Amino acid sequence: MHTDLLLTTSIHLNSNSTTESALLPIDNTTICADQLIGDALVGLSGRIIWGTVQLILMILGNIGNILTLIVLNRRLMRKGGVNNLLQGLAISDIVAPTLACIPHIIYYYGPKNNPNLISFVNSFVMPLATGATFCSNWIVVMITSFRLMIVVKPLYSQVYCSSENERKALIVIFLVSILSIVPYYCYHSNGDALDVIKVISAGLSLLGPWVICLILWILLIRIVNREIGTKKSKEFILHSEVVAQRLKSKSRITRMVLIICFCNIICQLPVLVLTLFGLIDGNPCGHPKAFIFMCLLFLSNLLLIVNHSINFFIYSLTNSKFRYTLQIMCRHCCCFKDCCQKRTQTQRQLMISDDPRKLSRLNPPKADSNSYSYSRTLDSPRGILIVRTTNSSRNNRLNNLSARVAL
Repeated sequence: MHTDLLLTTSIHLNSNSTTESALLPIDNTTICADQLIGDALVGLSGRIIWGTVQLILMILGNIGNILTLIVLNRRLMRKGGVNNLLQGLAISDIVAPTLACIPHIIYYYGPKNNPNLISFVNSFVMPLATGATFCSNWIVVMITSFRLMIVVKPLYSQVYCSSENERKALIVIFLVSILSIVPYYCYHSNGDALDVIKVISAGLSLLGPWVICLILWILLIRIVNREIGTKKSKEFILHSEVVAQRLKSKSRITRMVLIICFCNIICQLPVLVLTLFGLIDGNPCGHPKAFIFMCLLFLSNLLLIVNHSINFFIYSLTNSKFRYTLQIMCRHCCCFKDCCQKRTQTQRQLMISDDPRKLSRLNPPKADSNSYSYSRTLDSPRGILIVRTTNSSRNNRLNNLSARVAL
């Protein structure tokens, strides 16, 4: 929803802001949020934050999510807990910020004086970003709930938290997200209907998963402090090494899920506040309200991109198995490059060594027959046979002479 607000302010800036700023005097009581946002978009701060920083964060986040997908599909990570849900989260984290950054790319690097293109993006592309954000938020809720089931009821978790149920949960979330964005396409020309749809979408994709995620995070952190906290850490010594390693890995995965859930709660909070603020008053007037609205818009856009880009770093810092698999993958890539370089070097050496052989075959050296025959006695097998036959004939002659002398 805040991306729709950004696009509408961009259109308003291109059409009316220059004329209105020239005609109307600046007054703190009559200034509104769209005018401040328009001035910020044209200024250096807007170009730096929206035109440069967000695009860089989006590119880095997409690279990290692609690496996450590759690592999670490796053999060592396929049997990990909530692996399918983490893959679905990585895919939604690629789609959502990429589509959300399209208005910034069009505004700063595309045709500015093309309201048809901006309206097309606002009507048909941005609902897809809303659906991807819906998937991302509810997948985080499913990851936290699955982990809570694994910690609280480990026996039941083998039945209910299987990989098949993870796939079913992803399919249900994907289908519901499609159903949630269908009204945007049906009523894209009706402004009143779009306002109602935005309210319902804000409740389904932002408020609902945020409240559920907050409740699950509080429950999980209480259970972690009670079950896998400092009091239980000393009991790892009483178990065997295998059981102790399993308990430690269980606690690490749980802490990783807690960090993911906490980052989602913090990053979605300004977006939620901005959405509620926009539903109450879409264009607040007065300098304090307009300035607060503009700051919330800047902050929510940055935290939205950060929320979709930070998971790769969380996995790398909290999961040793993920780091180990990533290191092995990097080593294989380096070894593959070394093997390719060695192959090219050996092929070049063979080509260089084959050239004088070909020349020697085409131009053989001229020499006498006796010298030529004796010169190859040490190399060729034919020469070796000749030497052996001459030696055997000489030995037979010596034996015959010795026999005659004896007679």
